[in-house]
Amino acid sequence: MAGHGTRLLLLLGLMPALLLAVRINSKGREVLYLAKGDSVKLGCPYVLEPEDNGPQDLGIEWIQITPERTGPENVFLSYHDHHVNYGSGSGLQNRVAFVQNDPSQYDASIRLADLQVSDTGTYQCRVKKNTVAVHEVIVTVQEKPAAPQCWTEGEQAEGSSVLLRCYSRGGTSPLAYQWAKQSDGYGGGRLPSGTVQGRAPGDLLIRGLSEQHAGVYQCRVSNRVGYSTCQLSLDPRPSRQAGIIVGSILGSLLLLTLLGLLIWALICRYRRKECQRTCSDCRSSTGGTMPRACTVCHHSYSPHGMSYMQCQHGDNEERAAALLCNEGIRHQVNCPPL
Repeated sequence: MAGHGTRLLLLLGLMPALLLAVRINSKGREVLYLAKGDSVKLGCPYVLEPEDNGPQDLGIEWIQITPERTGPENVFLSYHDHHVNYGSGSGLQNRVAFVQNDPSQYDASIRLADLQVSDTGTYQCRVKKNTVAVHEVIVTVQEKPAAPQCWTEGEQAEGSSVLLRCYSRGGTSPLAYQWAKQSDGYGGGRLPSGTVQGRAPGDLLIRGLSEQHAGVYQCRVSNRVGYSTCQLSLDPRPSRQAGIIVGSILGSLLLLTLLGLLIWALICRYRRKECQRTCSDCRSSTGGTMPRACTVCHHSYSPHGMSYMQCQHGDNEERAAALLCNEGIRHQVNCPPL
């Protein structure tokens, strides 16, 4: 019994050391994907249990673990005996700080500024009292996609095919390309029919270009940490073949118009000669007593197939001659005497 009581007293004496004196209020391991140049807060709030009373000081350490680094642990920031200490050799000392001026007030969170790709790694927060509580944050720093270039290949003519191309020269892979047709000035619209993915990731092929394809298209290049965009406009024009057809039609109409004018001129010339001949016949019918020759000859039509020729003489007196056309037979009617 004496031995059993001794072991019980020893166990009770060791219990404060076996209890979890420090507890970090974070849910498991964090994984963050961040963009180069950004800032981030790495959280590490903690709680001290009542059993953690004792003379031992509170200690906080932030450690960076990277695949490239070997040898001793890289403690780049620590807090001990009411002093903040910055490590060397990590390149973080000028870009890291505790969020709280006094980390002993239950918050060991830090802030990293101007992130670089080389900052990628596992960041471990250790809070020490009677025991040690550990929290890890896995940080991956990537470059956002560089501003892409947009351009077209192929003639923007109705009925033809045109290739929309988009390419970004910078950014951490993998890069995802997505095309969208803007609607009423906003992005994210659906692509019209006749569009298919091209051979390259940033290519969009449009077949059978028509008026429905006219508008502004946006290319979005993205990865885990950001995106960039570029835009271009499509304005389909009538094809050359359609222009040739329209030109042929207009040319034919012009040719027909010229031909009609030529026929009209020939008819007018014939009528003038016929009128002059009739005036001459009219003069002859008067026995040559007309004082002057006909100077003006008017031609008009009358019903029932009669063509009426009117001769006006130099003395402003009028004499007339008529031609009666009946079934192709022309009859001369003499002018009345002066």
